[in-house]
Amino acid sequence: MALAGSSAAFLFPMELLATMRKRVGPNDRINVGLIGCKGMGFSDLTSMLKMSETNVIALCDIDEAVLQTRTADLEKAGIKKPLWYRDYRKLLENKDIDVVIIGTPDHWHCLQLTDALMAGKDVYCEKPIANSIQESNIMLNYVSSSDRMVQVGQWQRSQPHFVDAINFVHSGKLGNIRLAKAWAYQGWMKPVPVVSDSAAPEGVDYKMWLGQCSKPCF
Repeated sequence: MALAGSSAAFLFPMELLATMRKRVGPNDRINVGLIGCKGMGFSDLTSMLKMSETNVIALCDIDEAVLQTRTADLEKAGIKKPLWYRDYRKLLENKDIDVVIIGTPDHWHCLQLTDALMAGKDVYCEKPIANSIQESNIMLNYVSSSDRMVQVGQWQRSQPHFVDAINFVHSGKLGNIRLAKAWAYQGWMKPVPVVSDSAAPEGVDYKMWLGQCSKPCF
C-alpha cells in the first residue's frame, strides 16, 4: 500500500498486474468500488489489486472519458469491465461492494466517507482527510460509532521520523503553537496549466464535481 502515495504507483504496468493475480474463489473475494478514478484513486486501486483476493466491480467518476480510460487499463490486467456510475450514491447502493476507495477532490471526502459508512462499506480515503477540523471531527464521530474498517492515506505518519516529530510537538517543548506551515516537494508532478474559463468538456458532470459547493472549494 505504500506505493499508493508515490509516483511509482502511477508507473506500474497493468500487464504485469495480470501476471501477479491468482485465481480466487468467489467466497474469498473482496469486492471493491472506486469513487474518483483519475489520479490517486486509481493508483490506490492498482496497489490494492496486487492482492488477488481483491476484485474491482465498480467505478464512479464524473468524467465519462476517465471511466473509459480506466476500464481499458483494467482490461490490460485481465479484469473484466466494472459497473459504471456517475453518482457515488448509486454505487453505495450496490450490496455486492465490500470496500470503497475515495479518490475524489478534498471537498467531497467528508460526505462520501460518512455516506459509505452508513451504507456498511469499509473505506480507504485519500488524503487530506478533510477541508476543516469540523469536517474531520464529523468523520471521526462516524468512524467511532461504526464497526467498519477505515484508513486515510496518511500512511507516512507511521514512519519513525514522523512519529518522533509528533511526539516532540506533543511534549510541549515548542510552547503554545498558534501557526503551522508545511511545504512538499512534488517534482514528479506535471504543472497544471492556467486556462481561461470555458464550458465543461463533453461527458463531464461539472455540477456533480462541485457537489455541495456553489463554487469550486479550493
